[in-house]
Amino acid sequence: MPEFVAVEASPTIEGWYTLHEVYSLDWPSWRALPAPERDAIAGQARQWLEAAAAGRGDTKLYSVVTQKGDIMLCHYRDSPAALNQAELSLRQQPLFEFLSATYSYLSVIEVSLYEVQAVAMRRLAERGLEHGTPEYEAAFDKEMETQKARMNERLFRDIPPQRYICFYPMNKRRGEHVNWYALPLADRRMMMRGHGVLGHKYADLVTQVIGGSTGLDDWEWGVSLHAEDPLQFKKLIYEMRFDPASSWFAEFGPFYVGVRVDSGDLAALLEGRLA
Repeated sequence: MPEFVAVEASPTIEGWYTLHEVYSLDWPSWRALPAPERDAIAGQARQWLEAAAAGRGDTKLYSVVTQKGDIMLCHYRDSPAALNQAELSLRQQPLFEFLSATYSYLSVIEVSLYEVQAVAMRRLAERGLEHGTPEYEAAFDKEMETQKARMNERLFRDIPPQRYICFYPMNKRRGEHVNWYALPLADRRMMMRGHGVLGHKYADLVTQVIGGSTGLDDWEWGVSLHAEDPLQFKKLIYEMRFDPASSWFAEFGPFYVGVRVDSGDLAALLEGRLA
């Protein structure tokens, strides 16, 4: 009988709940409408999008590249109920009669304390404090509170403004030979620290938003990348695949890439044109 030893879970802190919705548009039925009716429906959809983006949280629209869908809506809200209200309000729009859902994903923006602890420990090391001393422990607790407060800018933010989005879900492996959740906390922290250093190389080019989804959806995380140059998505994810935290333990779901569409350009999109 093998010996089973429980390992310590890494605490997280959470912010906005997020919902990604992908829809296909019934183009033949839409084009069959008289132009004045299309214009009126597009105008109502624009008003809905502007109102959705102006409330508590944020909403943005993207035109999906590939045949996985036509549009993707990204919502940030303070609760699943508020996300559901955004869904329900869209269902009341005349445009919804021409939409068919192809994918959706629910998560909540999170920051792992792997990262917060790493920053706090580095700052204390720079101050020359010795680990294990009462002075270190007191300073560590104070530094952790400071770092958590700073994380609020990432936890409760607007949707990043870059033109392109890349969204995908992912898991950490729980296989027969490698199991992320059986690793000691120190090992997981060490690998995620290296993972973070690699990602930091792209900090000026790609904005990353991590949503935890264990117990909320079919995967464990939903990842949104935002950039002006979509080639950076490929470069970042490709390089990440060689990092041990990914090469040994990461599993990836489907990828959705979209081009941001402002509310004022929605009517053009519905006529088959990107601004």
